[in-house]
Amino acid sequence: MTSAESHLDRVRERFTDSAKTFSAFALARRGEEAARFVERVTAGLADASKLVAVDVACGPGTFTLPLAKHVGKVFGVDLTPAMLDHARAAAGRERVPNLEFKLGDAYSLPFEDGEAGIVFCGYSIHHMAEPKRAIAEMARILAPGGRLGIADLIVVVGADPAANNAIERARDPSHATKQTRAQLRALIENAGVRLISEEVHKRRYDFDEWMQSAGCQPGDPRYTETRRLMENSIPGDGAGLSPSISSSGKLEFVETILLILGEKP
Repeated sequence: MTSAESHLDRVRERFTDSAKTFSAFALARRGEEAARFVERVTAGLADASKLVAVDVACGPGTFTLPLAKHVGKVFGVDLTPAMLDHARAAAGRERVPNLEFKLGDAYSLPFEDGEAGIVFCGYSIHHMAEPKRAIAEMARILAPGGRLGIADLIVVVGADPAANNAIERARDPSHATKQTRAQLRALIENAGVRLISEEVHKRRYDFDEWMQSAGCQPGDPRYTETRRLMENSIPGDGAGLSPSISSSGKLEFVETILLILGEKP
């Protein structure tokens, strides 16, 4: 088994164990953002309503569901059966007819070359041990003139990537590596996709809620270690997460998200 395959097993295990909690968190907390991102991805596309879209590492359908409102057909692909169960349930509740979910991973997408007019991947690149390989695969299934949209957490300029990633891995063993803005841009361009727009925004998180979405409760070893690392990063904000503790002991921090769009020539 290769290191990439071993990491896929780790990701599958993590999202199987926390499927219910994570699905509720993602669908509730990222719904408005997903709708806005999808508007950006599809804006100005001729005949978007006739296109096939693929949502890679779709999870509970956070971005798959709003994509279905803009395109002819959307496929959500994920390597965790438990996540696909939650995605299908969400699609059923919203009665989305032009949507299908498939089991698969980002390194071997079950589509022909150039089959998709839109490929999207939300909050998943940082879980991939080989992001270059995954993005090249997304570019492979994208048709000429098609759009690639990636939304992911990034390490801000001036922060220590090692410190930032250490906090993320302490919370979630399936975390691989968070990219910088420049690194993510280079990965997309090296896959032969031309950059057309970028958007950065911030989101404040409650530490306890963030930990619970990964299946961790106060007192758990992972919770304790992650909080220790987060608190230790407060002086000088070395990890670039702007953590702060209120007088009541509530810990909050800020994640930076990049939405980057590209077009295949």
